Amino acid sequence: MKLGDNPNTSATLPSQGRFWFGSNLAQFLKTELRDFPGRRVAALRLFTVALAIALVSQTLHVPPLGAIALLVCLSYDAYANTGQSLLFGLRQLGYLMVTTLVSVFTLMFAGNDAWLLLSLSFIILALALFHARLIAWPTGVALWYSVAVLYSPSNPEAAIYNALWTMPLIGGLALGTWTVVHWAIKPQDPLQLLQASIAAQLAAVERVFSGRLADSGLPGYQPEALPHPTVGSFGKLLALLENAELIHPAIEKRHDTYRLLLLELDGLRQLTDWLDAVLAAEYRAQPMSQEKLNVYLALQNACALLGLGVQESCDVSVPINRLLADEVLHSYAGQTHPSVLVALWRALQSVASLLHDLQQPIAPPPSTDTDHAPEDADTYPAAYSLPAWFGYGFWAAHADSLQYGVKFSLGAILCMLVVQGLDWSDINTAIPTCLVAAQTSLGADYRLSLLRLSGAALGGLCAYFYVLVLQSQLDTIVGFALATSPFWAIAAWVTAGSERIAYLGRQLGFSFALFVLHDFGAATDLYLPRDRVIGILLGLVVMGVLDYALWPRRSIVLARQHSVSALRTLAKLTVRLPDKGHLLHYTLPLRLSAEKDMAAAHDLIAHAVLEPDARLAQKTHERAALRAVIKDASHLSGLLLVRKRYRLLSGQQFGRFSEELQHHSRAFDAALATALERSAQLLAGEPAAGNTDVADVADKQMQLHQSYIEHLGIGSLADDLAMEWQLRFMLDRQIVELIRKIGQTARDAVASH
Repeated sequence: MKLGDNPNTSATLPSQGRFWFGSNLAQFLKTELRDFPGRRVAALRLFTVALAIALVSQTLHVPPLGAIALLVCLSYDAYANTGQSLLFGLRQLGYLMVTTLVSVFTLMFAGNDAWLLLSLSFIILALALFHARLIAWPTGVALWYSVAVLYSPSNPEAAIYNALWTMPLIGGLALGTWTVVHWAIKPQDPLQLLQASIAAQLAAVERVFSGRLADSGLPGYQPEALPHPTVGSFGKLLALLENAELIHPAIEKRHDTYRLLLLELDGLRQLTDWLDAVLAAEYRAQPMSQEKLNVYLALQNACALLGLGVQESCDVSVPINRLLADEVLHSYAGQTHPSVLVALWRALQSVASLLHDLQQPIAPPPSTDTDHAPEDADTYPAAYSLPAWFGYGFWAAHADSLQYGVKFSLGAILCMLVVQGLDWSDINTAIPTCLVAAQTSLGADYRLSLLRLSGAALGGLCAYFYVLVLQSQLDTIVGFALATSPFWAIAAWVTAGSERIAYLGRQLGFSFALFVLHDFGAATDLYLPRDRVIGILLGLVVMGVLDYALWPRRSIVLARQHSVSALRTLAKLTVRLPDKGHLLHYTLPLRLSAEKDMAAAHDLIAHAVLEPDARLAQKTHERAALRAVIKDASHLSGLLLVRKRYRLLSGQQFGRFSEELQHHSRAFDAALATALERSAQLLAGEPAAGNTDVADVADKQMQLHQSYIEHLGIGSLADDLAMEWQLRFMLDRQIVELIRKIGQTARDAVASH
């Protein structure tokens, strides 16, 4: 199912394109509520957490804590591995301690002065939201603070009690239950998940080699089609490594080795996927020479053996060294002839060497000379050092995050004033609504608000059904557990879905818990679900007005900005690297940055369909253009990385090429970077510098192509080796074509803007 709207149908079927991610309601629910094994485990964890908190709340006579603790737990990732859950729990516990100290200090210092309390709370909430936006973390501090301080500002003694005792108890109950459940119900060791991912990468590469062997007619090779890695999958592997290091501190000493291994495997997978995609059917049918066949056999067997070694955690370096002996490769390609197979061979040798290093005992750290800092000491400077907070440049660079904090903290303060002015404490859910609805863009705010309101309404209906049908038939804690279990299960299942529907499940569970756990024993306050929905409506109205009137952040504008940033990052990927060592410290950060920008732009386009002018023809056209830019940029990113790998590993000796050939190669690189920068300028609405266009890029590509043929004698090579060069030239043509499409789409987007 596509994200966003369908430009061909959004005008005639607005309900499909605007609210249900390009489908109708039935299709959306069918997709988002589907069953799969991972979801069953996640839903079981959430159900266990919800039921445990409900039973603790009822048996220990502390009902007011249960609903908030349950909401906190439902907000956490139910798919987290043990390392991720431990990291999240510790971090949230730290935030809870900080919030407790800040809340108690605020109430003691300004609790008896209403205006001072409001001013100080506004500053604290704004800074908390600002910090959460900077580190891309949930707004935990702001939410904890609002519940502890703003729920009862007219009674500072009760607020201090809540801040000092109630909130820590809620946090301890929520965090403790959630962590224990994640470690008890099918715990996932991140190291095992990482090893399984490595084995899966090797299996995918092996299937590509098996496909080439099947093309040659060898019996027994029937490759299976595997999905290509998605955007952001490599970043998830790096996060998995960080989680594994938390659970297994010993592997932290192998951090660089693991990062290099993941990078090499990723490059190997990109090369093989590209090769498998570009080989035409008529070329696949051509017979291979015995020397080339031997290379493919060695590569395929080496992948299978390495995968077995990873699965069984054993060292297979001895047989691997025999399989990947350079004599087999040189018999086909020679020692200096650039080839795709040479690049694949060298990449697999690097993978084998790194896997061998992981099986060796950890060497003691070398002695360090305090008089000399390492060369890369400044490679990763601290993101936000203390002096930066006192400089104008820091705040100017993060003005958007500062506006975000000010805007949503103002909404929480206004809702608190309305609640206190009406003397209607049961609608205080308006206060956290302003903070929960704090999203990155206007469209995202609207979508989350819709889910929040829908979930609250469904939870209220479930609560009424429970009171009218089930409550009168139970009088024990066992009966209470049996009667409420179906509702916890529904909330858990919905919450275990994707982020497109998970928040609805959280609000459903919270609304139901707020009613049935409001007091010990039978629930009789039938006004609670109504007041909760009214409070949510109040918060949404206040934030809707503020968000639209005060520094509105339009989703389509932000999507355009992220697309521009991604194109400029890709322009830097065209640079020729001197050696492989730069892949980790130069190429990898650029790649992760580009992927992050493209993923953010993709999500923002999906949210943009909810904004007020989304159905205008020019906005529909603009979304379609940006979606095409993101798709082509994602493909281009992979091709640029393949090209970079080919240059470094294929046996090219750039320094030995003729001066003319080196000049044409550098000119082509510069033209690629200039064309991407020009497309970025067009998309951003900036005056384009220079006159480089796609025709110039194509001309330089043809000059480079001709120079290779003249200076390297490609025309006199054997058919197999000549075809290798044709593949290399095809890669350049694909890159040029994608840049042409991106440039044309950028012009179309500007024309529609």
